[in-house]
Amino acid sequence: MILKNHMTHSYLKMTIHQAGKILDKAYTYTLYQRKLVTRCLATVIASLTLTACSSFGTDRVVPDRFDYNQAIGQSTNQQMLLNLVRLRYRDVPVFLSVSSVLSQYVYLGNANIAGAAGSASGGFGATYIDRPTISYSPLSGEEFAHQMLTPISSTSIFSLAQSGWPAGQLIMMSFERLSHLNNSAFGPVLSHEQIKQMEKFELAVKLIVELGKHNGFDSYHGEGKDAKNRYLVFEQNPAPETRKLINRFKKVLRLNPDISKFRITDRQTNLKPDEITIKLRSLLTLMGFLSHGVEVPNAHMQEKLVELNTEVSKIENNDFFVPLHIRSSEKEPDHAFVAIEYQDYWFYIEHSDHVSKQAFGLLTYLYMLQAPQAPSGVPIITIPAG
Repeated sequence: MILKNHMTHSYLKMTIHQAGKILDKAYTYTLYQRKLVTRCLATVIASLTLTACSSFGTDRVVPDRFDYNQAIGQSTNQQMLLNLVRLRYRDVPVFLSVSSVLSQYVYLGNANIAGAAGSASGGFGATYIDRPTISYSPLSGEEFAHQMLTPISSTSIFSLAQSGWPAGQLIMMSFERLSHLNNSAFGPVLSHEQIKQMEKFELAVKLIVELGKHNGFDSYHGEGKDAKNRYLVFEQNPAPETRKLINRFKKVLRLNPDISKFRITDRQTNLKPDEITIKLRSLLTLMGFLSHGVEVPNAHMQEKLVELNTEVSKIENNDFFVPLHIRSSEKEPDHAFVAIEYQDYWFYIEHSDHVSKQAFGLLTYLYMLQAPQAPSGVPIITIPAG
């Protein structure tokens, strides 16, 4: 509870001062009369105090909104990091979303005045209690299946690409398959054969990035009845350098060298000569891929809490292969972008590791984009703030 302006404070001080004069004049009154005057003046002061605090709720909007925003944002990052670490340890990820936050304030105030013959004194006090009601919604059932197991929307991927997100990182994280080439499989451990397949996939992605720099291809939807289909079209009369990149890309993906327009499909078998497979990951598969970047403490390795992944450590340019590095420490880190405690160790992303922060941000964006649409027309709930 707060007195809102200087005028209110001055008025209360004047009231107390006047009360002192009244008591000073009333020193010849009986004890009962002095008590009666004191009670009346205290009631007046308390009433003025509570009146001045009647609109206190509006003063809490700015600090409360930013405080809750920061707290929810931090807990969201910590929850995502915790689930990545859980997957590395073959634990089950759990998501709990904050569905609503309702704040209610209770105001408590007191005022008193005391007097004796020839003198008077008084005072008042105020405080408030914040009683928030926070609702949590666990991600489970059909909602979990839709958000975590359904392939990421191609519309979301192309929207992020058009917004300027690095194409290489976007494809490596979201693509599960390009024609016959598979990206990293789900699971904390990769075989030697999977690593070799990954290296070919990585080469195809780098060729796509280079072709994009040369404007060597385009992607667009069909028209009319063909609007549901999307096509990948290569430049028909490119410059010699671009032509070499196109030919190499077609060779790596075993595409027909005489065709420039390919229909994009997610089928893996019985492909037509003018089709190319582009299959996107689900969020759960993407998180399993990024969990390869968790740095497991030696003590946990010795206790065999996780499976050793020696093949990943041998890969050159590992930041491109797994663009997220989650470090571990026995002590809580001082300057971490986000940190959580798991199995008596701290896991964190360094603030200076911009590649990891960018990959972590992309995962968070995709998680939000995959979330089911909230029903429209939700009623507005007003909680009294006094």
